[in-house]
Amino acid sequence: MERFLKLSLFLIFIGVVQFKSTTQELKDNITDCIIKSEDVFVRGDSLSSMIYNGQRVKLLQGYYKCNSVEREDVIAYRYAGNDAPVIKIVKAVPGDEWYLKKNKAGNRYQIIVNGESLRNSEDQLYQIPEYNSKTLQLYVKTYPKLRKDTYLILGNQVSGSADSTRFGLVDKSDIVGKIIFKRRGE
Repeated sequence: MERFLKLSLFLIFIGVVQFKSTTQELKDNITDCIIKSEDVFVRGDSLSSMIYNGQRVKLLQGYYKCNSVEREDVIAYRYAGNDAPVIKIVKAVPGDEWYLKKNKAGNRYQIIVNGESLRNSEDQLYQIPEYNSKTLQLYVKTYPKLRKDTYLILGNQVSGSADSTRFGLVDKSDIVGKIIFKRRGE
């Protein structure tokens, strides 16, 4: 009987320790997932026809600590040298295969992801001028398949903007958060 009592107390003790450990892990996960919502005003027109200069949008800071970055998400990205993050669209995600294809005239490049030409929100093909393609050409040679936590982000301008055409692929750690916005007429 005494042995049974000791075993029962031991099991209860282990259960309490495990419960406390699980509770702490849940607290840590909840703390990591706190999202700060902030209204910000857009500066610039690289997303015109989707989001306009001066438009108020909601920035969910920390959103991607607990959520995956999805293709076509509109994100805020911390671009070196800028105080304010830039707002762009995620066009390729980890595991995607991509390359640049020269157009027939030979002076512009289309960005091909998983065999499909990328298009902006108005269904226009991205046509990156030769002088804007140099950075992407370097990245595509090194990373023809996007590695973990690496993304291709673009504005809505078909010839490129201050986006991956200028600064290359981006790391998830530099993504500030998700942008929530209303399109005109919504």
